[in-house]
Amino acid sequence: MKKIILLIMIQILAFSFLCAETTPSAIVLKSSGVIELHRQAVTKNVTDGEILYSGDEIIAKEASLAAIRFVDDGAIIKLFANSILTINTEKTENRLDKNLYLEVGELWSKVTKEKGTYEIETPTAVAAVKGTDFLTEVKESGETWIFTFEGVVELKSDLGVVEVDKGKTGIATKESAPTSRKTEKGEVRQEVSDEIKSAVETNVMEIEFKDASGQTKTMKIFYK
Repeated sequence: MKKIILLIMIQILAFSFLCAETTPSAIVLKSSGVIELHRQAVTKNVTDGEILYSGDEIIAKEASLAAIRFVDDGAIIKLFANSILTINTEKTENRLDKNLYLEVGELWSKVTKEKGTYEIETPTAVAAVKGTDFLTEVKESGETWIFTFEGVVELKSDLGVVEVDKGKTGIATKESAPTSRKTEKGEVRQEVSDEIKSAVETNVMEIEFKDASGQTKTMKIFYK
């Protein structure tokens, strides 16, 4: 049964990859609780293996989690409970430029820098990746907090810009320029910290196909 499902997923992804307007952006590796997908006028519950496209809005309800990998292997993210995320991507050859909008909640990102650009917009700031491993939190007040675990994240707003190095916390508000300071113990919730440390086990399959211009393309399919 799993093999049949996998073959269906591969056929859908391979076909979609040929059409620029329907290029898949990401796939849901793991989900728990209630994760809603809003696509145009349609709302549905997300399950493992769900294919995501640019413009999709993902809502993680209370006590829920979604682990998502982008199809170019450029990033893996985890969306935590009580969070709202919109995925926006633009295809550039075999890469995806990624611009995510986190309206509220917590989003962990582990980024492969050479696989397209990666930015997270929030109501108060933009986090541009120079590093690889960080947590973005948008509080109910609208404040944006960045916790950098590896590398460097540039946090910018209309009022200024700051680089948030490993082990530091960046904070942006509507009233003041972004600041950076050492991360204090307990600022990242324990359940979030534990989930970040846990690996998402996946398998990978590479398939080759010819696009509309006759060029040979390779696409990686990740599945559980």
